[in-house]
Amino acid sequence: MLRATLSEIEIRRAIGLPETGNRVVDGLAPLGAVEDRCLYFINKTTTDTIRDSLRMRRDCIVIAPIGSWGAGELGDCTVLEVADPRMAIANVLRFITAQGRQQPWVRERKVDPSAVISPLAVVDEKVEIGAGTIIEPFCVVEADVSIGCGSILRSGVRVHSRVAIGDDSIFGANTVVGHQGFGFVRDELGHKTRIPHLGGVVIGSHVEIGALGTVPSGTIGPTIIEDRVKIDDHVHVGHNARVAKGASLTAAVVLAGSALIAEEAWIGINSSIRDGRRVGYRAFVGMDVSVQQDLADNSVTRAPRPDIKVRSDDTVAPR
Repeated sequence: MLRATLSEIEIRRAIGLPETGNRVVDGLAPLGAVEDRCLYFINKTTTDTIRDSLRMRRDCIVIAPIGSWGAGELGDCTVLEVADPRMAIANVLRFITAQGRQQPWVRERKVDPSAVISPLAVVDEKVEIGAGTIIEPFCVVEADVSIGCGSILRSGVRVHSRVAIGDDSIFGANTVVGHQGFGFVRDELGHKTRIPHLGGVVIGSHVEIGALGTVPSGTIGPTIIEDRVKIDDHVHVGHNARVAKGASLTAAVVLAGSALIAEEAWIGINSSIRDGRRVGYRAFVGMDVSVQQDLADNSVTRAPRPDIKVRSDDTVAPR
């Protein structure tokens, strides 16, 4: 959950509704989260499971499309109907950013004396760094970052705010973690405006990420890389994605936003996973595959082999 205390009046003001109501929420959460006193938003149709979950929540506010719910259909939830819920939640996130409402992940500096930080690295004051961690030259670690014991940041790594890293994880040169994800809505003039991504990134222990990787922040909840995941060079893990324990992503893989890679899955060189798609447990994705649908557990998918022919030119080029 993105923790930021908001009153109903403030939410209504941010999304352009009459400023009434006395409900207060403790933050924002994605659909499916089991959180009371929370703000949710519904952009499209939802499943029966999501609706049943919302009916069980207490003291929540739900932003939804106009005409999508009848009175009392979501139980105790207060429903705020708007024409564009995605734009509305973007405005709430902008309000949180402008007002500094988000609660910090790190409140004071705690750096173990055995950590080795290069004098050529830039490390903010409000960080937590565990024993034996190494931060090489030209790294940048912003505020609100925690790094466990024995991890290594190779030269040029940049870790933005709201990132949590476990123990014994390694980040290759010039990898970037926690920057703004790629998400936009159109304003009243039709221009694209950025959605603030405040969910951060959570990376487990014994993770390896190669050089020149990118792992942007989630929107409301964090982008997650679980324990013992191995990621090669030039890999992009999109915002809100989740890579489960022991999965492997080889060179030049691209995971679009909200993709889910299950435990022990293998994603081959230069493959891409469409937004929101799930690759199942121990599934194998061969090189150059474009995954457009969910893959079941233990499934195997490969790209078509190239059509190879002998050149039919009238003249043969000299060797």
